[in-house]
Amino acid sequence: MKDDSALQALWLPLDSGRIVLPAGASGVFLNARAPLPSRWRSLACVQPFRPDFDALVRAGAQAQASDDDIAAGSQSLALLLAPRARAWGRALLARAAMSCAADGQVVACAANDEGAKSMEADFMRLFGSGTVLSKHKCRVVWASPQTVDVALMEEWLRAAEPRQRSDGLWTQAGVFSADAVDPASALLMTHLPADLSGNVADFGAGTGVLSRHVVRHCQQVRRVDLYEADHRALQLARRNLDDANADTRLHWHDIATGVQERFDAVVMNPPFHLTGKRGIPELGQRFIDVAADALQPRGRLWMVANSHLPYEEVLARRFARVDAVAKHAGFKVLHAAEPRR
Repeated sequence: MKDDSALQALWLPLDSGRIVLPAGASGVFLNARAPLPSRWRSLACVQPFRPDFDALVRAGAQAQASDDDIAAGSQSLALLLAPRARAWGRALLARAAMSCAADGQVVACAANDEGAKSMEADFMRLFGSGTVLSKHKCRVVWASPQTVDVALMEEWLRAAEPRQRSDGLWTQAGVFSADAVDPASALLMTHLPADLSGNVADFGAGTGVLSRHVVRHCQQVRRVDLYEADHRALQLARRNLDDANADTRLHWHDIATGVQERFDAVVMNPPFHLTGKRGIPELGQRFIDVAADALQPRGRLWMVANSHLPYEEVLARRFARVDAVAKHAGFKVLHAAEPRR
């Protein structure tokens, strides 16, 4: 795994003594990632992405999926690793400002190729001023929230609240395809057969777009299990399936670790990025392996992916039958049946 330069840079103002906190000071770390220096393991580490959450737990951190229980003005220190999604990053800056005591410090960091310039501009708008440090091809910005723009803070928080789109689906800033159904999922839904039956799993379910289609159009489906690594997306999926005519079960889960249940069908639009711009086709290949392991002997996999991704070889290795169902606008729909153990 490559070095986490933003995480390394984030600690510099604290390690260098440019920020000094009283002994026993409380702190919150938003969008936290491991590893943590031993003296900061008491921080409340908020991380809704399950692989990073699990890594924090393994590192001995105090990890939690949300900051709902952190009272306003209760923290001496609020740390933030800014995400790529700007609206969600603004909301996290606002949450950091809100949670921090007036005499505390808010510290935010982003890599230069992950939106550091925009993060710095947003920080300065919210706090009015700040100290900037450039290191490890990252920018770290910090300030006390004494002069925070409260109206702007509230505006950014409102902009990132869950909302219902015109298509009826609940969404939120920062989740996958927040503004509309993504074209790959839309293509897969046009080709999913209505005769799916029994127990179906949706791997990388996001806000439940595919699962919602399955329960509405596949009348023989008894149960749908949604597996999703983003805790926020899963809460939206719960809303999007509240009128489902089938049993639905939601799992905050990292598919790469495997699943224990067995299914008659799996549908998926697997991710091929974690963070940053670099694609990770191995992630989608791992989804295929897990699907093959999770399917019944006559089970079926329906998936969609970018046309260039190298999935056919692993599909041929893990399934007796593989069909290229459709190609359109840079995406492909693939169907596989009869998994090989």
